[in-house]
Amino acid sequence: MARRIAPRRNGAFLGWIRAAVFFAVTIGALNSMDFYPGGVDWLLALLAGVLGIFSPGLGVLAFVVAAAVPLAASDLVVAGVFLVVGFAAVQYLGQSDARAFVVVALAYALSRSGMAWAVIALGGYIMGAGEGAIAALIACLVIEVAGLLMGREAVGVLATGGHATAADPAVLVFPHPVPEPLKFAWFADAIRNVDPGKALGTLGSAGNVPLLVVQPLLWAGGAALAGAMKRRDDHPRRALFGLLAVGGAVLVLGAVSTALAAALGSPAGLGAMVVGAAFSLPVALLCVAVWEWVFPPVPITVPEGRPRTATMGAEDADVDELLRLIESAEEELTTKHTTQAVVMITDMKSFSKMTEEEGSFVTAKLIQKHRDLLLPIVTEHGGRGKSTGGDGLVAAFQTPGQAVAAAVRMQRALADYNSSRTTERDMTIRIGIAAGEVVLDKGGRPFIGAALNLAARVMNLADGGQAMTTRPVADAAGGEFRLFSHGRFELKNIAEPIEVIEILYDEAQEPKPPPMDPVT
Repeated sequence: MARRIAPRRNGAFLGWIRAAVFFAVTIGALNSMDFYPGGVDWLLALLAGVLGIFSPGLGVLAFVVAAAVPLAASDLVVAGVFLVVGFAAVQYLGQSDARAFVVVALAYALSRSGMAWAVIALGGYIMGAGEGAIAALIACLVIEVAGLLMGREAVGVLATGGHATAADPAVLVFPHPVPEPLKFAWFADAIRNVDPGKALGTLGSAGNVPLLVVQPLLWAGGAALAGAMKRRDDHPRRALFGLLAVGGAVLVLGAVSTALAAALGSPAGLGAMVVGAAFSLPVALLCVAVWEWVFPPVPITVPEGRPRTATMGAEDADVDELLRLIESAEEELTTKHTTQAVVMITDMKSFSKMTEEEGSFVTAKLIQKHRDLLLPIVTEHGGRGKSTGGDGLVAAFQTPGQAVAAAVRMQRALADYNSSRTTERDMTIRIGIAAGEVVLDKGGRPFIGAALNLAARVMNLADGGQAMTTRPVADAAGGEFRLFSHGRFELKNIAEPIEVIEILYDEAQEPKPPPMDPVT
């Protein structure tokens, strides 16, 4: 049996952990700059944490804005660049529950204590080799640039190449007393003191450039190593390999960094390297243990060997392809059980366009999110569901009421999800429901049959955010649902015209006519 990864157990707590990280890194950054009066810094950090729960992208944006104001009081040019880069990177840093932001922020926050290596190894392990390497590279560059602008030779285990003196002070100086900072009277002084050449000159005069070039590559390689050693979530020794992956990555980072420090004369020193490894290794191993044993993946089994169905787009040709694939499996009917059931089939809107615009990797992640969100709803309403192999789901229910209630809940869940993630692309699906004869697999999920055929045809009349069903299903579901009849339609490969009913899942929702006209 192959397994598809479902949400992690105790996953609700991960949102609170993310909020705590947002709060901690924000208050740490603001306190280090000593700008905001009273409890303003705590209120801003709390805002970033709260937003981090509901919309990671907005949480990142709150951090960027809150940190940019103190930076502007120190150097307006640096603050401007920080804002521009921060706004441009919000979508990247906020996606996938803001994992990239967490890696960058924690690496910076823990760099002085030497535990940045633990963050980098964990980032590669959790995010994967490719994404983890990019986040590690960005984190290293951020620390190097920040240390350079603050005139520091090293930040923890990382050389930054700064060399501030009394005659040549750093670009960024904290703390910098500002009277009544929230009245922004200091802003006029900041404008008068604008000196673009100062920041550029500092970056151009960095010391030990070979080390500054090699360090980001080393961090990216350490994250990639941890991600490459990770095993699939259905691997029986996944947790053991996780400990080996992260522990090995930390040791490699420590050993190679020590060698570089000796060869290139890192100002961090060999002692800092040893301390960094001594702190990073146990912290990284503990975090992996918590990740694998407290938040383990909850797998959902799906049968192997099924024909891979095509994605159902807006055109009839896509549905035809699905039905041809279903018909090609008729020889398996002898080993299956035919019964009466209510069948639901779904399809993600504009899947082909999304793949073209966003790329296969981002699209695959969106598909995974939509499965993780919707399949548990099917189960909660007594259904048995599975992926069609692409961007759709199929499910069987015992009663029409269960199927219609699940459709309402699914559309509401997606609407809530989209409204809470304004920086990500919306996920919308269309749903078709029909009742009749169907062949179920061993897991009780639809495999082939007239009901599946009819549900696909009914779904083809819906647009994204709509759920359609037939008159018999609507009548049997009861009067608790808002329903609207669009009339009777002649559907391909269906002998008699079918009355199609739209399930209105929101009080403010208005019916939307299908793309074809009903029969008179």
